[in-house]
Amino acid sequence: MKQPSKKPAVRAAVKAAACPCGTAPCGVDDGPGRRAVAVEPALKAANITRLRRAEGQVRGIAKMVEDDRYCTDVIVQIAAAQESLRAVAKNLLKNHLKHCARAAVKAGPAESEAMCDELMDVMSKLAR
Repeated sequence: MKQPSKKPAVRAAVKAAACPCGTAPCGVDDGPGRRAVAVEPALKAANITRLRRAEGQVRGIAKMVEDDRYCTDVIVQIAAAQESLRAVAKNLLKNHLKHCARAAVKAGPAESEAMCDELMDVMSKLAR
């Protein structure tokens, strides 16, 4: 049986934690979906570049499949696109640790525990 999600508790704890940048609480919900607050501009630019590269790789893979290219050539390109996405995920996780997680740990034991649960959940998804 699946256990109930702890995400609402994590979101509440993260919302309550003041962001180290001093601009707003991390993960503040200001409309549809949560938004990152303390994203470093250089990191954001690097992530956008990697995502655009991965987007191009995926379009190239689709063309390879349409053109009946050799299977292992397609698989190698898939692996390259996956690595591009993994690099973005690592950058985002690093930013999350530096800002949101640090703030949650400083906020207190409940927030720290909720953040730990959130990080364990996301790490298990990255490790798949």
